[in-house]
Amino acid sequence: MLIYWAMFAVPAVFALLEPPGAQARAASSARLRGRAGFLWLLIAFALVTIIGLRWETGGDWGSYDRIVQSALWTDNPYGLLGDPGFRLITRVAAQSAYGMLVVTMVSALVVTAGLVRFCLAQPRPWLCLAVAVPYFVVVMGMGYIRQGMAVSLLLMALIAVQQGSAVRFVGWVLAAVMFHSTALIFLPLAVFMARIHPFARLLLLLGAGAVLAVAATGERTGLLLTNYVEQEMTSSGALVRLAMTALPGAILLYWRSRFDLAPSERWIWMMLSAAGLVALALVLVFPTSTAIDRLGLYLLPLQLFVYARLPDALAGNERTARVLATAVVALYAAAFYVWLNYAVNVEFWLPYRFFLFEDGVCLEC
Repeated sequence: MLIYWAMFAVPAVFALLEPPGAQARAASSARLRGRAGFLWLLIAFALVTIIGLRWETGGDWGSYDRIVQSALWTDNPYGLLGDPGFRLITRVAAQSAYGMLVVTMVSALVVTAGLVRFCLAQPRPWLCLAVAVPYFVVVMGMGYIRQGMAVSLLLMALIAVQQGSAVRFVGWVLAAVMFHSTALIFLPLAVFMARIHPFARLLLLLGAGAVLAVAATGERTGLLLTNYVEQEMTSSGALVRLAMTALPGAILLYWRSRFDLAPSERWIWMMLSAAGLVALALVLVFPTSTAIDRLGLYLLPLQLFVYARLPDALAGNERTARVLATAVVALYAAAFYVWLNYAVNVEFWLPYRFFLFEDGVCLEC
């Protein structure tokens, strides 16, 4: 358990000491290069090592290990669940002596690259990282491997929004789809980056919705519906997780004028905020919370984005900003404590097992 607290404590301490952000210069390439110094490289190396070299640690480890093993004798080792990018990784892992470690290392590289790049693009990068550790890194990055990679690539897409590049946004979304096809739900947001008449934007949204509806009738979605809806699978803690996303969404919607955002950027984050509130409402109504909970993973960037800006957006002075930053850190420390001590499935994460310290591990088995 100590390793998880160390992962959180380092960015949390720096977040409390972090100077006020400057939203107008946060995305400039010069500032990004200045921030990506030795300390951030060390943080990135630590995250890749902890995520990538874990052994039998994480909620989905067993499932993915079976996928890798079955890839040795199956053309499509996971049937309808085979997304092209992940299929390639699994094939390579199956042919390698390191097996599952290939999957976890690639996942670690993608998650870390997307997260660090996103943090460095925010006014308060350390606060952004502190918010990310409990759920984005530990729960999703070390539990939901495919969606973890997909959401991390979507972080790159959201940086493209910040930079005003619709082409890069679409490109990163399509890259995320290669690892989890449900990331396609982000694609319609591209219309908010186009300078077109509102009526034309509405038509494009309707068209995109129609395309997604057709995709939803496919075999893959049918299988997901069978697993998540018809069997009424529920995720323990889904209500809390979705509430943690809905809160920053409500903050952004209520105080949207305080957040210094470009029009297209504001629209996209407002749409994600509204989706967070809708997801919370749906999980209160429907018992099939796993489907809603998994789709809610795509809204996790909302927590990182809003809280990395909240102290400077709402505070009138530096002292108040530090109080707000401290409150955010305290909120996530409390949530992390509850999860580590009382979560139903936390035994899959505890104790943390590191590959290099495991005796008698047979990679060829």
